[in-house]
Amino acid sequence: MINGGNTMSSIVLGQFNKVRGWTIQISEKLSEEMVNIQPEGFNNTIKWHLGHLVTETEYFMFELSKRPMNIPDHYNDFFAPGTKPANWIGQAPPLTELINELKDQLKRVNENPFETFHQILEKPVHGFTTMMDAASFSVLHESVHIGHIEAMERLLKISDL
Repeated sequence: MINGGNTMSSIVLGQFNKVRGWTIQISEKLSEEMVNIQPEGFNNTIKWHLGHLVTETEYFMFELSKRPMNIPDHYNDFFAPGTKPANWIGQAPPLTELINELKDQLKRVNENPFETFHQILEKPVHGFTTMMDAASFSVLHESVHIGHIEAMERLLKISDL
């Protein structure tokens, strides 16, 4: 079971690495101007999606396992679920900072011991009972947001915004 568990951890970690790599690759092609535009029909900006991925991955991969979180406290004010750019107070972090956070977080997730993925949560959170559940969801969550980012990018490019 341990070996099978480590195999599953390797699969989830491999998926996370692939998806996070796509997120970084896509974000490095964007401009600060583009990520701050909120297209009609969308609730958020590309910047919000990128910051939200950093914030929520930190929650799913670190906070739930009681490991130290390593992002600025104010990220929750800008990027937690339920937030939106229309309600931001102050200046959100620049795109370059978010890209650096995405890269740093990728390294830190890969430094988590495999045993972390098999940790049982003190109490179920969002229906998750283990860190493996949360890590698997984190990959799915990031994939969904990449789709939003790519759709917004295409719309902004054809709209010449």
